[in-house]
Amino acid sequence: MSQYDVFRTASGELLVDCQAEGLGNLATRFVAPLLPVDRAPEARARLNPIFDVLGEKHMLVTQFATAIRRSELRTPIDSLATYRLDIVAAFDMLLTGI
Repeated sequence: MSQYDVFRTASGELLVDCQAEGLGNLATRFVAPLLPVDRAPEARARLNPIFDVLGEKHMLVTQFATAIRRSELRTPIDSLATYRLDIVAAFDMLLTGI
């Protein structure tokens, strides 16, 4: 499991793993949901970047981030590692407002 991997939960929700790989020994992972843009809340600049996941536009809903059990994340279906700076900027916006 790698930081910025995308997973589909048993309920069909898409989550991106945002937790540092150096904390892989923890029983939980810090994740944020990826919602189809037509089902997502109104986007905020920098807070909610939009990515193409499996050929469909999805918004990172940073403000809905949470921790889940690591065992809930099975096989990654995609990776957003190339968008690392956008994801970190979204969390900077959430935590510091800048």
